[in-house]
Amino acid sequence: MHWWISVALIVFGLAMVVALSIQAFSSQQLIEHKLWADMLRSTSADHAARVRAGQVNSLPADGTIRSWYVESGRGTSHAPGHLANLPPGLYSTEAAYGGVFTEKSDLFDHLDSFHALVVDLPPGRLITTIDIEQLDDQQNRDAIQSGIWAGVLVIFIGGVIVWLHANLVRPVRDLADRMQAIVPGTAGARLPTTYRREEIQVIAQASNAHLERVEQFIQRERSLLDQASHEFRTPIAVIAGAVDVLKQFSLPDASKPVLGRIEHAVHDLSETMVALLYLSRETSPEADPVDVTVLHDLLPRLVADHEHLLGDKSAQLRIGEVEPIFIAAPEAMVRIAVSNLIRNAIESTDDGHVELVLRDGVISVADSGSGFNPVEAARRYRESLQHSAPIRGQGLGLFLIGRICDRFGWKLSIEPAAAGGTRAALDVGSSVIEP
Repeated sequence: MHWWISVALIVFGLAMVVALSIQAFSSQQLIEHKLWADMLRSTSADHAARVRAGQVNSLPADGTIRSWYVESGRGTSHAPGHLANLPPGLYSTEAAYGGVFTEKSDLFDHLDSFHALVVDLPPGRLITTIDIEQLDDQQNRDAIQSGIWAGVLVIFIGGVIVWLHANLVRPVRDLADRMQAIVPGTAGARLPTTYRREEIQVIAQASNAHLERVEQFIQRERSLLDQASHEFRTPIAVIAGAVDVLKQFSLPDASKPVLGRIEHAVHDLSETMVALLYLSRETSPEADPVDVTVLHDLLPRLVADHEHLLGDKSAQLRIGEVEPIFIAAPEAMVRIAVSNLIRNAIESTDDGHVELVLRDGVISVADSGSGFNPVEAARRYRESLQHSAPIRGQGLGLFLIGRICDRFGWKLSIEPAAAGGTRAALDVGSSVIEP
């Protein structure tokens, strides 16, 4: 807004300066208007009639309009020397813009301003002049005043722009810089309200009220996370311990798959809780130690851990090319992201294969199934990135992957595979540790 106001003021100032210049120039042309030539001709005709009537002595020799009759052959004349010998024509001390008057600057230098008409009137010439000195002085004063007003206008506009910058732009920028410098979650961080402008004070006070509400909200969220962490970990630990105890007993063969599903469910729930608690914290690279994950060791283990999901399906879960890669990210985050992709692929594949590949920092999970719609999956993934919580009815899978990618700068793409089915590619290149 400051830029637009400045531009508007500058354009307005330029327009006014141009208008004042045009007005001064136009008013200057008035003293050279053809009206003066018409007046000279009319007056000269009247004075010529007097000369023909023998009333030469009645010609005005003083005042604004003066006339002299110069007879040929006479050496003396009352006419001014710079006019006495001029041939017939219109003359002026001013420039002849319109071609009405003929300028004789070499003869009229340092003389008062006038217009003159010289006509033949045998046996001599009649010289008639109009004194425009006062009018010329007035025009010059008006032009000087226009220039002064133009200068005042330029100074005023410059002052307004400087005032806007000092009283509006600079305080707003200072307020924005202070707002940006506030670390989210810092208790008691507030903006100063001592600005001179009332408008800036109102903005600062409103921002402080918002910061207060945000701080209270963060405190409630942290309290809830702490309580949830404690309340959920206890029953998960109890269930995991109960499963370990049951494994020590001789149980019927029919109960072993059920016990396995319970064990895997507890493991998945524990990992989900760890991920949610990790992602709920603010990023602080200085405070958090760097966790290193060995991808080429983790991915084969993940494939083995998900073999049981195939059940009675004729599909195969296999691992392809795996390059040795280390990344700076917690193993639990990688495990959750890749496990969700593997589960989605297995769910959509009844026959064929699901293959996991690690190449050039990209983890690819490709299946030969047809039940997984890549367009719908991509749409759901984009929607998950736009929400701070999972969309109702879609579970935590894509939501967690989206938040993990957002935290570590990873990229996920889902597209049809070349040989049919679907290929999900998780690019973890931003976290790769160079050897």
